[in-house]
Amino acid sequence: MPVAADPAAGLWRLSWPRQPASGQAGTRLGRAAGASLEFLDTRDYVVGDDLRHVDWRAYARTDQLRVRLFREEVAPALDVVLDTSASMAVTAAKAAATDALRAAFVFWGERGGARPRVYETPDLAPRTPLRRDGVRVVLSDFLRPDDPQPTITRLATGAALLVVVQVLDPWELAPTADGALALVDCESSQRVELVLDEAAVARYRERLARLCAGLVTATRRVGGRCATLAAAPLAEMCRGGLLPAAIVEAA
Repeated sequence: MPVAADPAAGLWRLSWPRQPASGQAGTRLGRAAGASLEFLDTRDYVVGDDLRHVDWRAYARTDQLRVRLFREEVAPALDVVLDTSASMAVTAAKAAATDALRAAFVFWGERGGARPRVYETPDLAPRTPLRRDGVRVVLSDFLRPDDPQPTITRLATGAALLVVVQVLDPWELAPTADGALALVDCESSQRVELVLDEAAVARYRERLARLCAGLVTATRRVGGRCATLAAAPLAEMCRGGLLPAAIVEAA
């Protein structure tokens, strides 16, 4: 069941790409000629053109029929790719943050005149094709052993902009040295016993830093925007992560 947007979502809006978008008739300016009020250009009249768009003043001066063109208005596509693997709900805080972000992006898309769609997938490979020339938002923790570049490149192909939001539990970002532990992989149910001392924590933080840096690099290579967020209330995630990454702006 869809989650209602947090009231804090109303303080922000999605930072749409500067280049014109493509989509269905709507409220944002597109690439082609259409029926908005923003003048684009003129061209020679062709039989069948709407006479309301004829530039009669120019005709009086030049005796040539010209048609005024206006920039097309479109409703941009917004596709939200939601990671539904078990690790996204490993803690209540992480699950709640993911739900809040999903609802917020849908809200921001609708506010911007878009027609949002949510694609739920455990492997970041939606079974339904993503729409071309729109904005794509990926919500995931990216806690995967493989290089993120192929996945990011695939998700960015055909998009006007790719937005990557990495959601992590605060403990995943900054674990503490808790001594001997028995951990169970929430994806595979494999049990691992280890000693979480200062050295182990330092190695983990180093690997996580490399993963996050690699994700940022992969996203920038495709011209996208990337933010790593600690699970928190929506207002905090917006101010502390989405805003600095130019993913949202003040409404």
